[in-house]
Amino acid sequence: MTHVSSLVIENPFYNFTARSDIPELFNLNKPNHEALQHVKKFLEIIRKKKRESAILPIIAEAGYGKTHFYWVLRESVPDAYVVYIPVPTNPNRVYSHFYFETVKAGGAPLLEFIADSLMQKYKGKIEHAAIDYSGLGNIVVEAFFALKDPKQSKIALKWLTGFDLDEETANFKRTILDDEELAFAALKIMLKIVDKPVIFFVDELESLFIALGPEAELQFLETLKKMHNEACNFLLCLACLATLWDKILDLSSTAVQSRIEPPVVLKRFSKVDIEDYSKQMLKEFHQKFEIILSKENALWPLGTADVESAYAFSHGNPREAIKWLASVIEERKSPILKNLESNQLYLNEISKEIKTIVKKETKFSSCVLHRNNGVFVSLSSPEKRFLVALCPKDDLDSVFLTGFSKSLKNVIANEDYDEIILLSETDKDFEVEVPNSVYKLKDIKTKFLKHLKEA
Repeated sequence: MTHVSSLVIENPFYNFTARSDIPELFNLNKPNHEALQHVKKFLEIIRKKKRESAILPIIAEAGYGKTHFYWVLRESVPDAYVVYIPVPTNPNRVYSHFYFETVKAGGAPLLEFIADSLMQKYKGKIEHAAIDYSGLGNIVVEAFFALKDPKQSKIALKWLTGFDLDEETANFKRTILDDEELAFAALKIMLKIVDKPVIFFVDELESLFIALGPEAELQFLETLKKMHNEACNFLLCLACLATLWDKILDLSSTAVQSRIEPPVVLKRFSKVDIEDYSKQMLKEFHQKFEIILSKENALWPLGTADVESAYAFSHGNPREAIKWLASVIEERKSPILKNLESNQLYLNEISKEIKTIVKKETKFSSCVLHRNNGVFVSLSSPEKRFLVALCPKDDLDSVFLTGFSKSLKNVIANEDYDEIILLSETDKDFEVEVPNSVYKLKDIKTKFLKHLKEA
């Protein structure tokens, strides 16, 4: 069992802001269902070649899960590659930025797939590929062919990734990450050959507008328009703050506007969404610390009143609701931790005493089998096998006693014992029937020991 002091730094609601580099434990699929269906609809259109590409805005207020939606797509759309694209800080370096993030996401397997596909299609003859790919495209195809040549593969990989450029590549007149036109040519080839549609999830679209002004934002959108016109097999999801989307769109050219689909608006949390989210996050929390709970206690240490409060405080804003729940958990942890720590020390002391008594005064050998807010000690001799179950302290939260009872029931169901002996501070009703073997702790050295000796 994880030591309870670990709970001091644990809070299942601590990460209330999504990040692209940290996978999300729980996806808000239910409130994002409508947005997800829109994405799937456009992917199907692209997949059937009714459209080469599409631009779909994903807009919401701050804290409504725009970045989180990237993780929803990663988990829920297995028939597409999902690439996270932070908005480039330089509007003059868009294609190289898209290319780099795509290669970073796909890694060496993606480059190998493209190279294998080209080699197979053109039967390993670069001159055959030159018919379909001229100019800059031919340079890129040559690099992919070189990737399959043992003598050239190392330098080809450096050129295609832009990583570890050294004196071997210093004399290249054009490098794929320093040349926008070359990067665009490479990106178009990859998109055309890859076996599934690509979702480019462009996050925080408004950041260029805020940092560099409307001209930079409009330049970025014009670049995306060219990509939409000339490349294929991709869906551009533009995540943007709702408060700035209309302003950005109004400033855009008519040509840009005509290529952008109506925006999908991410929805706020309902009370049910907050409850579902809480149960899922707390489930991970309970499992980590081996806390076994009934369905009725699935929100522990929260309650339905906390869900109501989170909804009232946040007005359905997911981030604000999660922050509220995190603060409630922090308030409740101290007394729970104090009790759990005290209970752990108590269980350790009594279990040691049981083992000492058994070792000194009986023919049984002992072994601690399992801990779950209580202790199970197995006692064995050549003739008989006992399980001694030591209950949690009396003043511990009732959910822990319930968890102990469930653990005891599981042990009895899965192990063969001649007798179960239950030790507790007071007489209590248990879910598990343990006939003729219930002892109070004060009886450990008298009745309990006598019972074992007679056995």
